[in-house]
Amino acid sequence: MKQFIPVLNPDKNFILQLLKFALLLQCTGVFFHLLGGSAIETMLFMEVGMKQADAKSVEKFIGWIFLFLGIWAFFKPNKPLLVIISIMTLLLAFIIKRQGGSPFTEWSIPAHMVRILLPIGILFFIGEKKKLTMPYYILLTGIVITFLTHGFEALSLHPRFLDYLILSFDHILGLRIRQIHAENMLRIIGSMDIIVAILAIFFPKKPVFIWLAFWGLLTAFARVTELGIGMYPEVLIRAGHFLVPVALILINEKITNC
Repeated sequence: MKQFIPVLNPDKNFILQLLKFALLLQCTGVFFHLLGGSAIETMLFMEVGMKQADAKSVEKFIGWIFLFLGIWAFFKPNKPLLVIISIMTLLLAFIIKRQGGSPFTEWSIPAHMVRILLPIGILFFIGEKKKLTMPYYILLTGIVITFLTHGFEALSLHPRFLDYLILSFDHILGLRIRQIHAENMLRIIGSMDIIVAILAIFFPKKPVFIWLAFWGLLTAFARVTELGIGMYPEVLIRAGHFLVPVALILINEKITNC
């Protein structure tokens, strides 16, 4: 595969390294997630008819592919490689959607949109020698769709989100909040997600993206505060939720100053 990285000025190079680092964390998180079992194993076992041991082996192999591609993309990104990572991430979201079994799995693809578009954003970032408008809007589209989806899930009182709130308050603060209070909090959170996502489109200012980065990091760590440090792969998978908004701040500043 032919590498096609142009010479970037220091500022652009830092943004590129940040985006590649986010993708590396994401692929590493997928690797550990698949080692622990996922919808892929279920699909291969239940639908394809593989023996469970074979299905698990295939799932682990796919996990290793994600890790290898993530490392490769960090050091030597190229167009075919980034497209492959994006397609594989999309297929993983589709498999989760297809398997179902949990609330709101039918929304998996839009919920994962920032992960799907992150490699494409890097691709266009590398390909644009001067203008950064295209990668900016690709990454913005990903983060906005993801936040909008999570906002609607929260407004719909996603059971998993309720667990995040109730158990995180208990584990961190020692407070046991009632279900009705958690539901009211979740409605407020969902409304804020939607409002901030819309603001990112029509009012793309630094404070908006800072909030997206902060909230993306906080909600990513909710998996750890709910169930413990063993859930760290779920934080890694969601690296784009908090690093992409940071990159958008930097890209927006570059566009404004050009």
